Amino acid sequence: MSDSVLAPRSELASLVDAEAQLDHALGVARDTASAERGAARHRAELAAATLAVEIERERERVAAEIAHATEAQLSTIDAAARAESARFDDVVAGRLADLAHRLAARLAALALDEAAP
Repeated sequence: MSDSVLAPRSELASLVDAEAQLDHALGVARDTASAERGAARHRAELAAATLAVEIERERERVAAEIAHATEAQLSTIDAAARAESARFDDVVAGRLADLAHRLAARLAALALDEAAP
């Protein structure tokens, strides 16, 4: 065989080798990209889980603040209601005492009128 027949074969073999190397490089690139994508997905999932924990912690903190503020407001409302009730009781007691004194005076006056000759 002549060199011209061997040359194309050698060139063809080089092309086949180059294609195999390219396929291998593409496979490595795909595998690398897939691994990086998987790692990025994993980091995103971890970040999402961390964020969910932080959100839950913040919800619990806000709920505790609201509960504390509500308790304080209820305490203030209770104290105001008790004070108002005490004032009402004082007013009622004062009015009842006044009515009782008037009634006693009237009964005394009637008793004196009855007792007079």
